[in-house]
This record gives sequence, C-alpha cells and structure tokens, in this order.
Amino acid sequence: MAPHIPDTIDEKLLGLYLSDHLTGATAGLGRIERMVKDFTDTPVHTELATVAAEIRRERELLRSLLRELSVRTRPHRQAAAWLAEHAGRLKLNGRLLSRSPMTLVLESELMRAAVLAKIGGWQTLEELAPELGLDPSRFADLTAEGQAQIEALGRVHEHARRNAFRRGRSITG
Repeated sequence: MAPHIPDTIDEKLLGLYLSDHLTGATAGLGRIERMVKDFTDTPVHTELATVAAEIRRERELLRSLLRELSVRTRPHRQAAAWLAEHAGRLKLNGRLLSRSPMTLVLESELMRAAVLAKIGGWQTLEELAPELGLDPSRFADLTAEGQAQIEALGRVHEHARRNAFRRGRSITG
C-alpha cells in the first residue's frame, strides 16, 4: 500500500508538523556541519562528523517522506531556519578573531535539545505509521539512532565543559 494521509488524520496539521520538523532539521544540520568544520582539532571531531552524517541522511529521509505523503513543503521556513542559524553565529562570545572555548559547550547543548525534539517527531510518526501506510519500525529505528546521537553529543559536551572554563586547559586536547 502506498503511503497516504487518510481522512482520520488532519492533513493540514500533519503537513505543518512535518514541515516544522524539516525546518528544524535544516537548522540543526547547518549547526552541526559548522561544528564539524570548527572543531576538527578536537578529540570529539569524529563523533560530531558521525552525528552530522546521520542528521544529513535523516533530513533527506524526511524530505522524501513529505514527497511520498504529498505534503506541501514550506521553503520559506527552511530559508528562515538557515538565516536564523547563520545569524546565531554572530553572537558575541568575548572574542573578536578566535572562537571562544565555551562555544562547543553551548552548541553541544543546543544540538542535544534539537535531537530530543527530533526524537519526538520520530515517535509521533511511529504512532501514525500504520494509518499512513508506513512501516513503524522505520521510525523506531530512527528514535534509537537519535538516542545514540544524544549520547554522542553528551560525550562532546562532557569534553567541552571539562576544559572550556578552566585556565590552562584547551578543548583541543
């Protein structure tokens, strides 16, 4: 059976919900890709790169799902998310020409919150999957992957917070 939105589900609300998750995925991907680029010299770079690759794949999966369900995307929302994520980079961090040691602390906290929100989206889709003609296990697997991402970002946060605020320490070591 081809995926579709049945009359038992409010198509407009589901469309807005999925579009909002795509917007969040767009912003989250922008942030994690920036983290990968900015923190190549840290012991947590590999974990950041792994999470970024997974988020990139999940965003494409979400785009594909919206097409499968014939849900209207809202490109202006993705553009706004891109702008907001880039504007967030302009925050004052007490440094003009270098990154602040606290940047990795804050960004790992933001990404953990974003992944937690994404997990809620996968759980919602798992609940609705049978009615939508989708495989619920697909979303259960994505939920488990999100939990692993939270753990990885927790390790990034642990490394960053242990080193960022102490004199004589560096997040690169």
